[in-house]
Amino acid sequence: MTITESGTRTLSERIADFVCEFDLKTAPEPLSALVETAFVDTVGVMLAGSREPAARKVADVVAAQGATPRATVIGRRLRTSPEGAALANGTATQALDYDLSFMIGQSTAALVPGLLPLAEISGAGPRDLIAAFVVGSEVCATLARCYPTLSSEGGWHGTGVLGTIGAAAAMARLTRMPIDAIPRTIGISASMASAISANFGTMTKPLHAGLAARNGMMALFLGQTGFTGSAAALEGNHGFLPCFAQGLPWTTEPFDQLGRTFRLIDPGYKIKPFACGGLLHCSIEATLRIREEFHPAGDDISRIRIGVSHHAKDRAIDAYPWSEDSSRFGLRYLVARALIHGAPTLTAFTEEGYDDDSVRALSLRCETVLDDEFKSLTGSGYSPGRVTVFMTDGTQREKVVYVPMGARETPMSAEKIREKFVSCATRAISKDAALRLHDYLTGISKQEALDDLWPMLAADDGG
Repeated sequence: MTITESGTRTLSERIADFVCEFDLKTAPEPLSALVETAFVDTVGVMLAGSREPAARKVADVVAAQGATPRATVIGRRLRTSPEGAALANGTATQALDYDLSFMIGQSTAALVPGLLPLAEISGAGPRDLIAAFVVGSEVCATLARCYPTLSSEGGWHGTGVLGTIGAAAAMARLTRMPIDAIPRTIGISASMASAISANFGTMTKPLHAGLAARNGMMALFLGQTGFTGSAAALEGNHGFLPCFAQGLPWTTEPFDQLGRTFRLIDPGYKIKPFACGGLLHCSIEATLRIREEFHPAGDDISRIRIGVSHHAKDRAIDAYPWSEDSSRFGLRYLVARALIHGAPTLTAFTEEGYDDDSVRALSLRCETVLDDEFKSLTGSGYSPGRVTVFMTDGTQREKVVYVPMGARETPMSAEKIREKFVSCATRAISKDAALRLHDYLTGISKQEALDDLWPMLAADDGG
């Protein structure tokens, strides 16, 4: 692969070079397998998420528009426009907050939901799909490194901000867009990028992924017509990076490595073992280690201190959950629940799960604090957790987790990934259908075409 030297070329033009020059045949060997696993995980949580209220409402609105049925809405008996399918699929992907994390949060959450309907209408092949995911992921990762405090200090949600531009780049690769049309398409997508973290804990948080998938596709379709957008929209005066940075530091240097190193390989993505905000996972795991080793009884616990980073403290919801969406960010609730009941399953994020008097009582003895060791952490790394349980007899039980389960350093086994997929997918399709779909996605790079995939993604019932 030859990547054009930067010179005076804009960032959008350099993205265009990467989109057109990336060749899966000469790419590092692990990429195809990593993308297959990402598709397995994302499609599984998308099927499960399709049954959540946020996803249902969006799909119902899409259905009411009466669009020409061209693309599959995953987990439903619904075909609609590709833009509508992207919107519904993206919302379903994030509805449970169970999809994989990459760089700044779930910046790639819009890729699979948008690429699938586009592949369905365009007839793209499996390896085109894989290459497009790589391109979109690397563009997201590069932008994340340009502005690493986008989320932690800027307050933006990377899924909707970075994801929109990454989706546009991925879709340009899937459709083999001419190189001269890509910069304007990226420019269009830059004006569509948005998502604020104030909406965490509400249905609008997963909507960010749906909007990113739809807007990336709309930017593509407009770009195909010759619709204009600035080729300097990312870094130029009043462009994407300076505007979103709001005076915080940013740089274009990471673009020097676009296409030369692959962030999908290092640092890689994290597959979530729990269906909640990834910034909370280390604290949950620390709690589970205390439970497994010391077996503290609730009546013997005086108080619990949860030490986290600035980013995690800002994102965590202190109040006890009042809805399923708020339960996914209730750190005190999740630590209390993990100590009493063990690892939080999908039930933990339902009214049945948080309507628990013993958990509520213990959560009142939990306090979330800024940990001295973690307070200087910023950017797109992991968010460690230190949990200290103070016993009524004056003793303490403490565990620290620096790297969450499911990361490159602490990977989930293929069997655990399969178990997660089946448990998620069977909320929308039968177990036999889920197993067939899992096997198909696991070997998607070896398929000759994607025609058999589309009926497998629809619900067994009316959805």
